Parts: sequence; C-alpha cells; structure tokens
Amino acid sequence: RGLYAADITFPSDGRWGTRFNATFPDGSTQTVRADYDVLAEPITPAIGAPAPSVDTPTADDVGGDLAKLSSDRDPEPRFYETSIADALAAKEPFVVVFATPAFCETAMCGPILETVKAVAADHPDLTFINVEPYLMEMRDGSLQPILDATGELQPAAWTTAWNLLTEPYVAVVDGTGSVWAKFEGALAAEELSAAIEAL
Repeated sequence: RGLYAADITFPSDGRWGTRFNATFPDGSTQTVRADYDVLAEPITPAIGAPAPSVDTPTADDVGGDLAKLSSDRDPEPRFYETSIADALAAKEPFVVVFATPAFCETAMCGPILETVKAVAADHPDLTFINVEPYLMEMRDGSLQPILDATGELQPAAWTTAWNLLTEPYVAVVDGTGSVWAKFEGALAAEELSAAIEAL
C-alpha cells in the first residue's frame, strides 16, 4: 500500500502501459500492469493555458450554510469563500479542487480533499476552492445529486467548462490566470506542495 509518483516523458502519444514489480517481505513477487492512452493534446486545460472562468457557488450564495455547497462531512470554510471567476479576477494564485466526498465515482475524492486541506494549512495566505463536480440540490435535508433520466450523475457547469471527465481533479492556477499544475485522481501532499512552492 502507498502512493508512488514519477515524472515520465512519453516520446509519442498512443497506448502505453506501466508495469509494477513488487517484492514482499516473505520474498514473493507480484507484477501488475496498468494500460492507458497518452493523448497528443490534453482534454482538460493544458499547462500554461488560461484557466476557464466560471462562477462557482460560495458560502455567501447559501447564507453561510456549507452543507448546501459540499458533501464533505467536515468542510473547510476557507474553501468556500471565493468563486473561480473571482479568484481569476483577483489575479492572485489559487488552488481549485473538484471533489465530492459523498458521491465520488472513483472513491478518491474524500482522501484527496483531506490531502488538500493538510497542504492548505501550510499556506494560509493562498486561496483554495472546492466545488462539487456534479449537479446537486438540497433534498430531504442533505445535499443530493440531480440524476439524469438514466440515473447517472450529471456534470455541473464548472466541470463542463473545465472539460473534466473524472474526479477528483486539482489544479494550481498562477497569478496570470494560467494553469500552473494539474492532478487527476491520486495526489500526494508532497506533489501539491512542490507545485505551490515552485509557483
């Protein structure tokens, strides 16, 4: 168990795979292979490209009731003070997290949001934003997804604007409004901290 990260440069787009060879304390070994597609052009905003400006909801929009904004059981109030559009207009760096702890398809949103909270504690002057990636509404006293006719989750306007196809997703945006770093899925605190400190 654990999270391992490596920076890889692929010489071309196409179908690639990674093979993981593990040796256990008893000397036994196991090999796991993961295959994936490497695209010539990114689907989400490219590094150095403008971050899409979209008016995401804030605590002010819901009278300070964070239960109307986030499915996180212990939401960090600081993450709901500023919209993406306002953060871009301020021309200051920020971090945005698209994560839904209660309705995550990948089961990684909660852990990644906790990782981002830990990093945010080390950067009290930096703006952090969390948004639910799916259409949500208050129903039966709690935030619930609005499903389509087939019972599937529907992306929110900001998720569509960023062209996200999965969650969680974390982006670091610089003071010019450009994407400085982005992370899809698993993310180590050290990776996010390094991107912020480099910025």
